[in-house]
Amino acid sequence: MGLRNLSNKRFELKKYSAVSLSHKLIDKNIFPIINIDKSFENVLNYQIKSLKPDKLLIREPIYDNEIKILNKIENSFKSLEIVKIPLQSLINHKEFIESYGFPETFSKFRKIVEKNNLILNPIDTKKNFIDFKVRSNLNKEYERIVDIEKFSIKDFINYLKKHVKSYKETRDQIHGQNISSQLSVPLSLGILSPRRIVKLINEYEKNVLSNQSTYWLKFELLWREYFKLLGFYHGSRIFNPKGISQNENVIQHPEVYDWSKLEFKDDLVFSINEQLVKTGYITNRARQIFASYFINNLKLSWLSGARYFKSYLMDYDTETNYGNWMYIAGVGTDPRGGRVFNLEKQKNVYDPNMEYRKKWQI
Repeated sequence: MGLRNLSNKRFELKKYSAVSLSHKLIDKNIFPIINIDKSFENVLNYQIKSLKPDKLLIREPIYDNEIKILNKIENSFKSLEIVKIPLQSLINHKEFIESYGFPETFSKFRKIVEKNNLILNPIDTKKNFIDFKVRSNLNKEYERIVDIEKFSIKDFINYLKKHVKSYKETRDQIHGQNISSQLSVPLSLGILSPRRIVKLINEYEKNVLSNQSTYWLKFELLWREYFKLLGFYHGSRIFNPKGISQNENVIQHPEVYDWSKLEFKDDLVFSINEQLVKTGYITNRARQIFASYFINNLKLSWLSGARYFKSYLMDYDTETNYGNWMYIAGVGTDPRGGRVFNLEKQKNVYDPNMEYRKKWQI
């Protein structure tokens, strides 16, 4: 499940999520295998040898390391039928690329999706998931596990009822109460369907309220989807020092591997880093400020910054993380060639009374 180089908080979240999913599967007499001590390749090899399946269903590999593992499996088990299932999130990525190519800007992508109504409906698992007749006796330990999906949906519905109407005004802040939908963690863990979230927003707009804030929430889900499409289309190029940029003159800053040597002398960036390290979470605005400082002030490689976030973020998501860092560095899809944030302006706009800085510098 890709647990290397993750913070303890992220590790515990992923482990708990796996157990939560296991609870649902066991309830249908399906017994999952959870192994956190071996690599995915070793676990897959061992299980194929042990179970001797006729068919293997696997998500279509995108990145070089995934392709390499699958090639080894194909060569090792010649008689095994391997079915590669294309990644589908809000949209069908493969069909989108075949029909429209890859849009070089988010605006083009958004317009295509909205004009052609490409967002898929959520899958009804009750109808599409086989419920085996034989039921197992669940261990009491499993009974106490919280259904994270159900919990997250209830939490989001509560957010819709109480706070979504002002989301557009609060979404860009660096601190405060109820400024976030709190969707990033469950979405990053794969335990909450973005399609289901869009459906809930649409129902809320139809029955309660439709305004700029409800649209903006869907707008940001589309941004997330754009980065997913970017990863699907460009593959491992998103891990290249030059990103997906065609510019041969891109400045490549040195990389850093020892986080203890990093010094954040600006008081706002220092505070952002303190919150990140201590809690595993910072807002989107804080992430942009930090990334700009890391790249433009410290003159360090954006790849090092992306790995730094991977080490601490509880809501770490590969495509969103690398896509955003490339965007700030000017080696991604930003038509303006990167972003440089004026720190004094950011402080005056987002922390004029120094409430945030005082909180995290204690």
